[in-house]
Amino acid sequence: MTGMGDAKFVGVDWAKGGWLSIAYDADGNWEASHGAFAEIVKHYSSAKLILVDVPIGIPVGRREGRACDKAARKKISGVLSSFRSSVFRVPTRGALEDRMLNDLQREEAHQREKKRTTDPGINRQSWSIIPQIFEVDGVLAELGKQRKNIREVHPEVCFWALNGKKALQYKKNQMAGEAGRIRILEAGQIEPRTPEILAAVQQEYRAKAAADDILDALAAAVTARLGHPKNLATLPEIPPRDARGLPMEMVFYNPHDA
Repeated sequence: MTGMGDAKFVGVDWAKGGWLSIAYDADGNWEASHGAFAEIVKHYSSAKLILVDVPIGIPVGRREGRACDKAARKKISGVLSSFRSSVFRVPTRGALEDRMLNDLQREEAHQREKKRTTDPGINRQSWSIIPQIFEVDGVLAELGKQRKNIREVHPEVCFWALNGKKALQYKKNQMAGEAGRIRILEAGQIEPRTPEILAAVQQEYRAKAAADDILDALAAAVTARLGHPKNLATLPEIPPRDARGLPMEMVFYNPHDA
């Protein structure tokens, strides 16, 4: 990985076969990269904030669900209750231990996971993100002080906050949804270069990143850049921590004058 390793604010979203990152340096210059999460963290070791779209705080055993997930679903639902499904139920830490299994074993593990939780929403979408959760969780386990600079976001929560805390009207994979997210990022000079950035990243990573992946990573990067250090808030306001001390939270941009 080459480029401006001195970038200060980084947004990361899963794209095809790896993690797409968009990073800003202190002067607002940007770059994009695609690769393993460990490579991104190592390359941006001097970053003040890395925001990644993946569950970080992982519950153990039976649970009702993370408070941040419940809060996020309420914020982003708006007129479309289907938005709620974009916030996946987070598998338990026990499920991470079942990650390297054959098809039959995976089905058995899925049934075990259902028994671990009282949440009826543990579905195959939730199950499918386990490799990404495991990858990031493993990187965090190896980090020292840098770990506190890596925090969880959800793109829909980022866009909700950047949109004046108003729920969006269209899903991101719809043409109107993509156009609406571009307008949100352009509005108020949040990131007037959004069309330019989208086009450039699409050209460079066409086979690896869809438009919605790019806009999600950009929303996370913008949230880090605008929010650090004093204009960030969390869902919930006081996040609980998991058994390893990792916060179960989602970060969003919350200017004091809003």
